[in-house]
Amino acid sequence: MASSEETNMEEEIQTGDSPKKALHHHHEHNHHAHFLVQDPVEDDLSAHDSQILIEPKGEGYINVRLGFLQVKHVYEVQFSIEDDLGEEVQFDLLQNINVKIDSVKPSENGKGHDITLTFSAAKEKIMKEAITIMSKGPTPRSLTLTLHARVLGKGKGTPSLKKGIHCVRIEWDEESEGSDWQGH
Repeated sequence: MASSEETNMEEEIQTGDSPKKALHHHHEHNHHAHFLVQDPVEDDLSAHDSQILIEPKGEGYINVRLGFLQVKHVYEVQFSIEDDLGEEVQFDLLQNINVKIDSVKPSENGKGHDITLTFSAAKEKIMKEAITIMSKGPTPRSLTLTLHARVLGKGKGTPSLKKGIHCVRIEWDEESEGSDWQGH
């Protein structure tokens, strides 16, 4: 005698429902178990994608991955790093034409610094811009931050910005109609 599940499948096929539907019903349990295993991984990836990624790269170097930005847009970027530079640091305001450090403050947990900077997405494709901050004192130590961004060209879509990144202005081309706007 057939089990009730097999009987249901036979009935579905006999009443005109497609065999495909019956097969889908038969395999549903394995498919559902597969999703239970995958859900936590997908949640981690989506949370991971929305954050600026800070990657220490050996003594004195950190990669900062900003994700997707849009060409001719200027962004305020805020993130925290762990370092051993001490509370007071110094940096050259003119060291990079596309990145301007606005502030470097000791983090609340005392393990590093909270950094605010302005990033100008000046060209399409991949941008890698380096900035250096140094400790103050008789034997200054330096830390080089390399900011990585994938910059989308005009008309290539609007990127979803990571947490801590905000567009502050758009720099129009001289030949653009928007460049004559006086703000009134």
